[in-house]
Amino acid sequence: MNKVNSLLIVAFLAFSFPTEAQETLSLQQALELGLKNNYSIQLTKNIGAIAQNDNSLGNAGMLPLVSIGAAGGGIASASVSSNNIHQQYASGLEVDKQAVSSNTVAVGPQLYWTLFDGFKMFATHEKLKTLQDMGELNVKIMLETTVSKIIVAYFDVFRQKQLLTALNEAISIYQERLVIAEMKNKIGSGTDAEVLQAKVDLNEQKSALMRQVVQISNAKTALNLLLSRDSYTEFEITDSIRITYNPKFEDLKSSVLQKNNSLAFAQKNVTTSNLAIKEIESQRFPIVGLNAGYYYGRSENAAGFVLLNQNLGYTAGIGISWNLFNGFNVNRQVKDARLNSMNSELQYKDVRNQVESGLVTAYRNFQNSVELLKLEEDNIILAKKNMEINLERFRLGYVTSLQLKDAQKSFLDAESRLVAARYDAKVSETELMRLNGALVN
Repeated sequence: MNKVNSLLIVAFLAFSFPTEAQETLSLQQALELGLKNNYSIQLTKNIGAIAQNDNSLGNAGMLPLVSIGAAGGGIASASVSSNNIHQQYASGLEVDKQAVSSNTVAVGPQLYWTLFDGFKMFATHEKLKTLQDMGELNVKIMLETTVSKIIVAYFDVFRQKQLLTALNEAISIYQERLVIAEMKNKIGSGTDAEVLQAKVDLNEQKSALMRQVVQISNAKTALNLLLSRDSYTEFEITDSIRITYNPKFEDLKSSVLQKNNSLAFAQKNVTTSNLAIKEIESQRFPIVGLNAGYYYGRSENAAGFVLLNQNLGYTAGIGISWNLFNGFNVNRQVKDARLNSMNSELQYKDVRNQVESGLVTAYRNFQNSVELLKLEEDNIILAKKNMEINLERFRLGYVTSLQLKDAQKSFLDAESRLVAARYDAKVSETELMRLNGALVN
């Protein structure tokens, strides 16, 4: 089978899957789509927005409460009534009337302002600010995770396409070998066994090519899932793998402790636990509040001893309440809160150990990947040259088909290792940037 037939196979395989007009997709476009459409990010942002809304002076209990109406503690009412009246007075006066109307209006707004509650309001306000910070950090962590996954998935598509290119190149070489084997067999310097083996090896590469087309399709589907769009969306990537991040380990050791968002989140959690202790301990102090009100009332009666009664004025005062004993519940709650604080400290230390350990592993992997990449870039040149020499020597009859097959396999393996080295280096670079808080600004 010639090279044209091989290309037809590739074209057939490519059109075996549902396709539309293909778009070109850069890494930047993929990231923008992912950050815009990803459902997990949207959910996390909404949770963060709730924490932001909750961070207010009123929610912390620092602002006064003003109410009007019976449900709120103040007064706001109006009534009209009609009654039959029969009244007898000590003076001997007697009133007996039917359908006597009366109306009453009362308005009395009330204000209550907590002036002192054992500093609970200040601890609560600080806690709400910390929870807002945690919400923002949680969004950053989700953004980092999503960006990291998109980068890895994007370059996985690139990796699979590079492997497809390597297989196409290998097939062309295996086809050339078959042509030479058939020619040598015709002139009597070759054997049927060499021709058959060349065909078997060529078919093996075509089989690998078919599997690789499926791998590309699967890689694109995985990327589409991260971008929250139709899994059948066809696209061609435009970016290639470039390694640009080159930090020193000593710099990373200090910067990671300051920039890692998971570590910062754990530290904020310690802060909220400590503030929760202050909130509970505030119950040991008295609560001092300011009460103020304004009252207007008017009552009119068509009959009776009082025909009109009107009141207008204000009230003000300070109230103090102090819970002197509640069954040692405050002590119990403080103990529980301190245990929670200890747990938060332990969680922070655990996260720090994980981050530091992850940094050592990621940096080691990154260094190793970069060195391997350099080695494989040099090795591919040697492997290709060796394969070309053996192909020519096979043409001249100086090497056997088995020796040529070994050279071809070495070249294909070298190409595969080079593609894997590029991909591994990019994955290691991405993980280092994630740990150092450098993926999302």
